[in-house]
Amino acid sequence: MKETLFNVNMHCSACKGNIENRLKKTKGIKDANANLVSSVVSVVYDENIINSTKIVEICRDIGYKCEPIEDEIELLKDEKSSKKEVIKLIIGVLILLPLMFFTMSDMYPQLIPNVLKEPIYLLPIFELILSVSIIVIFFSYYKSGFLSLIKGSPNMDSLVFLGSLFSLVYSVYFIIRLIISPDSFYIYEAVEGKIMFHTYLESASMILVFVSLGKFIENFSKRKAKSTISELLKLRPNEATLCKNGNLERIETKFLKQNDVILVKPGETIPLDGEIESGETSVDESLLTGESLPIYKKEGDKVIGGSLNKDGTIKVIITESKKDNLLNKIIKLVMEASNMDSKLTRKVDRVSRVFVPIVMVLSVLTFIFWLIFDLSRGQIFMMHHFSSIFDEAFSFSISVLVISCPCALGFATPISLLVGSSIFSKKGILVNKSEAIEALKDIDYLVLDKTNTITNGTLSVSEYKFFNEDKKYKNRIYTIEKFASHPLSEGIVEVLKNEAELDNDFKMIKNIAGKGVKGSYEEEIYIGNSKLLEEFGPKFSEEKQGYFKEKSENGSLLIFAFTKNEIIAYFALEDKIKENAKEFITEIKKFIPHVLLLTGDNKIIASKVASNVGIDEVISEVLPEDKGKIVNDLIKNGHKVMMVGDGVNDSLALTSSTVGVGIAKGSDVALASSDFILMNNDLMDILTIFKLSKRIRNNINFNLIWAFGYNIIFIPIAAGVFSFAHIMLSPMYASMLMALSSVTVSLNSLTLFLFKDNYN
Repeated sequence: MKETLFNVNMHCSACKGNIENRLKKTKGIKDANANLVSSVVSVVYDENIINSTKIVEICRDIGYKCEPIEDEIELLKDEKSSKKEVIKLIIGVLILLPLMFFTMSDMYPQLIPNVLKEPIYLLPIFELILSVSIIVIFFSYYKSGFLSLIKGSPNMDSLVFLGSLFSLVYSVYFIIRLIISPDSFYIYEAVEGKIMFHTYLESASMILVFVSLGKFIENFSKRKAKSTISELLKLRPNEATLCKNGNLERIETKFLKQNDVILVKPGETIPLDGEIESGETSVDESLLTGESLPIYKKEGDKVIGGSLNKDGTIKVIITESKKDNLLNKIIKLVMEASNMDSKLTRKVDRVSRVFVPIVMVLSVLTFIFWLIFDLSRGQIFMMHHFSSIFDEAFSFSISVLVISCPCALGFATPISLLVGSSIFSKKGILVNKSEAIEALKDIDYLVLDKTNTITNGTLSVSEYKFFNEDKKYKNRIYTIEKFASHPLSEGIVEVLKNEAELDNDFKMIKNIAGKGVKGSYEEEIYIGNSKLLEEFGPKFSEEKQGYFKEKSENGSLLIFAFTKNEIIAYFALEDKIKENAKEFITEIKKFIPHVLLLTGDNKIIASKVASNVGIDEVISEVLPEDKGKIVNDLIKNGHKVMMVGDGVNDSLALTSSTVGVGIAKGSDVALASSDFILMNNDLMDILTIFKLSKRIRNNINFNLIWAFGYNIIFIPIAAGVFSFAHIMLSPMYASMLMALSSVTVSLNSLTLFLFKDNYN
């Protein structure tokens, strides 16, 4: 199976439904997922049965422009408002203004030039010329709407096309009859001797202009929603310095491959993920991970594409392809987050799919009803508003067509999700599965891993003591640990770096697997755990045995430095609790009633950590495979569980939980089992997840209530249901309200950018 992205000119949720349904029914296509916000359709298909060219033809057959995307990031770069569309909109408005002035001339007949008053049909003909000019400018709606209709996949453009076309045809018919028989088609009013008659030319034009204006504002909202992606795209440099055969060569970034070596100078941006081959520097990763402070990097450390090299020249080996580097992964996650697959959104999609055909049927039924109703009464129901029975029925019918707006329904959820996921990304939080935003409202149990979640995940020396004060031993222990590769050496090096200096007279330094390290001078010096001491070192005195036992029971890992005859020093290492862990637990209990510490560490250490941060429930000495079972048991007992872990030994628990939060390490965002990914290892980001997710849900709810409420309220008004109370809408005002509906949804979604929290 192959997945390919296609750029398709979708206008509304009906378009999304039409495209997905048509593609899914095609042999060889396993799945099709259309993103209304990005206008991108992802298609999974069998290359042995169908190819991308055929998929393009299928989309075009049902009335949509379609082209495969080679690089979705390049597509996003070009997603700007077209100057041509802006110019068309400006010209359309400039023509519409005089058209509206003349069509409402019965209100101010004295302002109309005499040359247009006689014969009586000159003014309507002049209005027709203006109206046709606007239709020509926005003829794309006619083309798209007509093609969608004849292909059996009507969409919003179909409603716009029909509303405008019928208004134009009726107006032309009226003008022809007016020319042939003027006395039968206009009404002489007694008031001020005015002559009143009405065409629908302003409606035929206003529909097109207001829909275009609404789309312009929608596109602005989408571009604003993608502002985070735009910022990320700016991080990628256009060129890089390639080191090849001893020479330096400037090449375009897009030509870089895995295993290429590049030179990155101070102030330059690292183009792709890689590993430092030589040199050292500090790197600013703030826009990618949310970490505000520069991070020191040395030879062998990984660097992230898009991060800024601050103060050192480094050589970097490219380790990831352009497709797999962190920047691309973040952008992909932010874009995918705008497609929430929940019961609610599936219902909205189903409603949107049949919305346009239902509206078309309602429009016809409205016309028939008013025609029969007025004919049965023998007169026009709204005598002061319409010149004929047909005119009244036609007006209500057209109003139903143009006021109905599937766009608001389609944009209600995805644009809020896109804005929300952009804000999350800015704060160093990636949304892997947007359904979790909805699921968060029911969470009542928080399960936390200990290492790298509550604690820092790195052991540092909390206490140490030298029993032999000879300076040479301090220097030799420092030297051995400096050159050793075992993971505990860094803590000891850190604590001794200001007290000792290198003693390079050693003959050999050797790791002893699972126990420690040995350095050979004129005598052998061992540094390691109690097992190493038991095997190669002297016996403890009873006093020291009791002291070290107490230290061990309090959660410290003891490392001993010794010779065969003497214990030189000991180091107590601890995985320190994060500075804000206690504050986090206090705050999170305001959101979640139950907090559980779930760890593989021994009971003494787990209980001590839990007690220090304020966690009441602890389950310790748990194997990785059993963590998932414990989470499942909580869910079976009726709880909704959020699991937070580092994504390694917690993957099963993260998958089993209602909402999983993975803590990324470095450039690792491939935590497929997590719903949210914390790029910056900060517990307070979990509070941000809860607060921002609530704001997103409220925003979506407002959008949906508005979108459904708008159609439920205004379609009956447009159909004339409340005309008995003189509450009605002409096609002109109906088109204004239709544009306002989708604009309101789009602008409301942008209010999410006002979100503030106290933790970042």
